[in-house]
Amino acid sequence: MISTASAHLAPKEHCTGCSACASGCPRGAIKMVADKEGFLYPQVTDACVHCGHCTHICPALKHREQRPEPTVFAVWNEDEAQRRLSTSGGAFAAIAGFVLESGGVVFGAAMDGDMRVVHTAIQSKEDLSRLMGTKLVQSDMGECFQQVRYYLDRGTFVFFTGTPCQVDGLYRYLGESPELLLTADTLCSGVPSPGVWSKVVDAMHYIKQRRVTAVQFCKKLTGSESRFVVDFEGGGQYDAPLGKSDYGRGLFRGLFLRPACYHCTCCSTNRVADLTFGSFKGLPSDFYPQQQKLGVSMLLINTVKGAHIFDMIPLHREKRTLAEAVAGNPALSHPAAFPKERAAFFDAFINQPFHKVYQRFFSISDWSYRVANEGKLRNFIRRIQFGKKDET
Repeated sequence: MISTASAHLAPKEHCTGCSACASGCPRGAIKMVADKEGFLYPQVTDACVHCGHCTHICPALKHREQRPEPTVFAVWNEDEAQRRLSTSGGAFAAIAGFVLESGGVVFGAAMDGDMRVVHTAIQSKEDLSRLMGTKLVQSDMGECFQQVRYYLDRGTFVFFTGTPCQVDGLYRYLGESPELLLTADTLCSGVPSPGVWSKVVDAMHYIKQRRVTAVQFCKKLTGSESRFVVDFEGGGQYDAPLGKSDYGRGLFRGLFLRPACYHCTCCSTNRVADLTFGSFKGLPSDFYPQQQKLGVSMLLINTVKGAHIFDMIPLHREKRTLAEAVAGNPALSHPAAFPKERAAFFDAFINQPFHKVYQRFFSISDWSYRVANEGKLRNFIRRIQFGKKDET
């Protein structure tokens, strides 16, 4: 039962959904519940005893200390297979592989069988591919923070990767920066709604009449070109440039980002984690042009611990300036702009059948060129309009 006398949590418009409050509540009195926009928010139950612990650890209610400026490198993985599967230069795979070979555990975002993005842990290099590649949906943290503490308490080296707000939430939950914990945050311009993504997956299912089995949000063709690729059960594939795909068009307009993302304080060079990953955009054309075609990562070294680990990783590295990194990567200087259409989008998303939302805010005709003919599109709309379930 939800309590009417809630603990003091961050205002909804500032809540990042990091789950530190729910994970850290000693009474288990806080549950993460999806709102009408599809984002998870904390809800306090009657089990709350008003101890104030959630208020104490909430990152949105705390001021982050200013750190020294990070050191910037352009890097790439010497392992061609790992680099090919990565969104940019394969820096994450190299560092994660080092941790796993050292007997550690790696936490990151993966897709489950229902195409939900969830944070999970791996302990084998055979599972590393699950965490590789950008996931353009906010991940569900589940019990990851508790699992991190479990491994740390048993003396296991932990590498935790996530958005800056997720890393910040982990540190607040732990109450310290343990020696055995290495963290990396991603360059993030905002997290899209899991609820919207779920509806998009359903739409792809109905149009193709086959279950979605795999999604690559940013399949790399060259270092500067990414494609949105969806695989379907029994064969068949949707393949389009990310920016020209239906999902990408809505995403790049910022229509369904979390409210807190539009005034995110993490969009700066004052980073939360030991390391920061991202695609190195804006490099001069004469800087290793062949390597740029294969993908180059930007790696910010934010702490002494991060520098120590970086020195042990087999990555090709070239030192660059912070000004260059900021110039090519807006997420290091300012958050995403609030789009005028956002309110209209979610009003439609909440109150109208999704096929109408799709037609209005996504260019649904683009799906036909790889996925469906007009008959299947009409069938998809008819099924949703009349509430009929897919029988395949």
